[in-house]
Amino acid sequence: MSQADLEAAFTAFRAEFEKAIVILGEGNAEPVNALWSHKPDVMIFGALGGMEKGWPEVGDRLRWAASKVSARITGLENITTAIDGTMALTADLEHTVRTLDGRSFERTLRVTQGYRFEDGAWKIFYRHGDVYQPSGR
Repeated sequence: MSQADLEAAFTAFRAEFEKAIVILGEGNAEPVNALWSHKPDVMIFGALGGMEKGWPEVGDRLRWAASKVSARITGLENITTAIDGTMALTADLEHTVRTLDGRSFERTLRVTQGYRFEDGAWKIFYRHGDVYQPSGR
């Protein structure tokens, strides 16, 4: 597969991810789970703390997040995307309105994700998200 083909496939994959992350915030993890690699080296550092490694733990974390965290995505702002062969990296700001204990508030996550092209498709293998705070400088 040429670099141009890999990049085109990644663009289509990211469009699917953008739809799936909205659905995750609505309580359904399965569309996002389908976009993840199910290999033992996958890892997530979730925005609520902790770390999970390996597909069983990562899949459980995503299902837990879908069931416990209500977040309406109001915007996904891509800061940068790098694609080199069968590996890719994105840095995004995920703008949300989160509801917790009946109260809603705006929150932005800064998210770094790693992707690889495996078995003929792009898959997420790494995610690190935390709450964005403006620089103190």
